Amino acid sequence: MEKKESSKNSTPDADELIDVAAFAESDKKVPIGKKYRVKVDDEHYVFDQHAVTGRQILEIAGKTPVECHTLYEKLKRCDFEKIDLTEVVDLTKGGIEEFITKGPEVFHYTVDDEPETTEHKELTPNQILEAAGIAPVSDYYLVQINENGSQTSYQDTPTTPIRMKCPQMKFVSVFKGETPVS
Repeated sequence: MEKKESSKNSTPDADELIDVAAFAESDKKVPIGKKYRVKVDDEHYVFDQHAVTGRQILEIAGKTPVECHTLYEKLKRCDFEKIDLTEVVDLTKGGIEEFITKGPEVFHYTVDDEPETTEHKELTPNQILEAAGIAPVSDYYLVQINENGSQTSYQDTPTTPIRMKCPQMKFVSVFKGETPVS
């Protein structure tokens, strides 16, 4: 269906392969029913159909998990436009110069298995607890559950920023006060 362009031998016949950026440069109308060569982050990829989703573009470019990347389309004489994962891009519409990717705009994480989101690239443990509605923050500390199952405690560093990562980070709150006994 789609593939990275890797060598001369794997490239389709020149009359079947449409370089979308070259058509944009020359202001030519892009024909339907061909193979389409597009540039994503300085690499070229070939699609067998003219209508592709943002998800398909990210996947062919190896930008996975796709939720951890933001896709932008550069049109001739225009700024970059964001392309959502489910948005269909018509490669024959003309004017497409390239696609670029950037990191996520929103970070997803959980606190005590409850989903949270932030647009901030860094949050302190106290900010994460506050956003999760855990109060008073002074009675709790945060522990991160790492991908490998190990844990990172922020008990002694409640105001030190944590760089948010994709995919989703997992945290748990720990009560540091005394538990009443009956």
